[in-house]
Amino acid sequence: MSEEKQRKMALRRDAGFRKPKEPAPNVYGPEYAMSFACFTCKTAHKRHFDVPPCDYPKSMECPVCKDKMANVGRYFKAPKKSDESQWKKVRFLVDHGFLFQHVYELKEDGGHYRVDYPKTLSEARDFVIKYKEQAWQVPL
Repeated sequence: MSEEKQRKMALRRDAGFRKPKEPAPNVYGPEYAMSFACFTCKTAHKRHFDVPPCDYPKSMECPVCKDKMANVGRYFKAPKKSDESQWKKVRFLVDHGFLFQHVYELKEDGGHYRVDYPKTLSEARDFVIKYKEQAWQVPL
């Protein structure tokens, strides 16, 4: 930046037309919202916390039925309440430690690629066996 430009910016700041940049507050924004799913009433809710993502709770109370809701990760999209088979699949994955975070498979050349989560309960059984080393947490 040229000296002349710096001088003009300083004049604008001194006159009150340009505010100096303030440091960003230490707040974790919406990019760290986590989904919580209740398997009793089949609802999901996103929650924001003012702590790092590694300190998010593993469960919380459901605001609808007051049962326990499981932290199912950032990328969870809840199925319809009426879709029993999808809720069974989600429950199966969570019970086996798979939150809806990225799962990777190694390539032969040493790289890796992201694997899609299973679409059915039968696919989920194979998925849990194949990627068990990438499970996130112990079941609730």
